[in-house]
Amino acid sequence: MKKGIVGVSWNDVRVYHDGGLYGPTPAYTEGSLIVQHDEYVIIQNPETLLMSHEGTKNHPVEAPRFYYIPRSLIQKIEKYG
Repeated sequence: MKKGIVGVSWNDVRVYHDGGLYGPTPAYTEGSLIVQHDEYVIIQNPETLLMSHEGTKNHPVEAPRFYYIPRSLIQKIEKYG
């Protein structure tokens, strides 16, 4: 897949909160595909949504410049444009 705008459906890591183990949380990230490697992808200027039983929310609140997503967590990558 060539560089460009992509959407990545993936599962965020498990969370331990208030004595319970939760997850993985479904996530969706859009941004510019910078690196596509056998073991990971790197997305520049990502916008990420987490989907949980509490609803959908942007994550994190302050957007990072890059996201590193391990291939083992990725379910699907879609290219836009």
